[in-house]
Parts: sequence; C-alpha cells; structure tokens
Amino acid sequence: MQRSAALLVFAGWWLVAAAGTSVLGASAPVPRKIRAVDADNHTILFNKPGVITLVIGTNEDSQEAARQAGVTVYPFQGRPDFQLIVAVDLHDSMATWAPSFAIMQMKSSLDGEAAELKPYFLKNGNRSNPRSSCHVVPDFKGTLFAQLGWPNPSGDLRAIVYGSDGREYKRFDKVDSMAAMFNAVRSAIADYAALRRARAAAAPPAPGTRSTALGPVLPPLPPPLPVTKP
Repeated sequence: MQRSAALLVFAGWWLVAAAGTSVLGASAPVPRKIRAVDADNHTILFNKPGVITLVIGTNEDSQEAARQAGVTVYPFQGRPDFQLIVAVDLHDSMATWAPSFAIMQMKSSLDGEAAELKPYFLKNGNRSNPRSSCHVVPDFKGTLFAQLGWPNPSGDLRAIVYGSDGREYKRFDKVDSMAAMFNAVRSAIADYAALRRARAAAAPPAPGTRSTALGPVLPPLPPPLPVTKP
C-alpha cells in the first residue's frame, strides 16, 4: 500500500514537472493578456489562466455558423473550467454608424440564449444564472481581431482554444468542422484535469491524512464527436 502511494506521488510529480517544462516552464514565453469590453460593458480576459476558453471569431457573413458553433459546445457550458467568448468583427460594417443599436441587439440575443443554456448548466451542477457567463465582444475598430491574429477581414468562421495556462492550445483560422472544434475543447479540458490530478497527487498530504486528494470533482466530459472530412 505504501509503495503504491509512493508511486502515485512520484508519477504525479513527474507529470507536473513534465508539464512545467513543456507548457509552463521558464523557457516558454509568458502569454500576452488579451482583454476587451463585452456587450454588457464588462472587461473580459480572453486567455484567462485556470480555465479553458473557446474564442469564436465571426462577422456579419458568418453569423449563422457562429450560432451553430455556440450550440455545438453547449454541453461544456456551466463547467467551472470552461468559458466561451464570441468576438464579432464589425469594423467594416454599418454597425459602426450605430454601435449602441448593435450592442442592444447583442444583449437581447444573449438574454434568449441564456434560457437555452439553463439545462446544460444544471446538468453540469451549476445553478447560477447563465446570462452572467454569456460574453459577446463587438470589435468596431478591428483592433481586437488584430490581437487575436486575424488582422484581415474574412467571411470564414474562426476560433481559438486557449489552454489553462493562457497560451493557444489550438487555432482554427477556418472552422470547417464543428466536431473538430468541439474535440479540441474537450481535449484541452481533459488535459487540464489530468494536470490538476497530477499536481494534487504530488502535493504533500494534509495533516492527519495518509494520502493526497485527487483534485477537484468535475462534471464528466461529453464523448468526443465523430469528425467527417469536409
């Protein structure tokens, strides 16, 4: 029993050390923080450490695809280790003439989406109001999309998955498979969960206990989606 516990702690320490070298190590550059103000006038950190973030980049030409992408990742909504941010490129649209009206429409759309998200929040053990987790960020000048690595307008739906360390985990300069995007988010969440379990196993036991905890209890992940070639 003691030998098994020791092996578990060693394995956890090795995983944490390996992750620290390849993902969190000193050799890796510190990610630049990307912030913007959403339609609710809240400052949002796009690459927030400690959660997996899916950023969907859209414009007037890809609105329907953006809606489909949002629905695809509904099963992750309400998890404490996931957030979705939709960035809307409006710098070359009529919305620049009436930004307040565009923002009003966004907020109305988010109100409706929050009602759709409630069952998914409850399934993931989250009883809070989904509306507070709905983030749409209008980009009237194109500066946000430039920070995201998309300086040029595009009618394609785009996406970035940020890992728990704030670095890019997966980039889609054209989302041609909703399943592939879904699976990238799922993989990032699974990797983060494994890292936290390794950290917990490597941590010294709490006073009065014989073994370490295996990390926080999280909702089970939905199964991966089959990917078909476009």
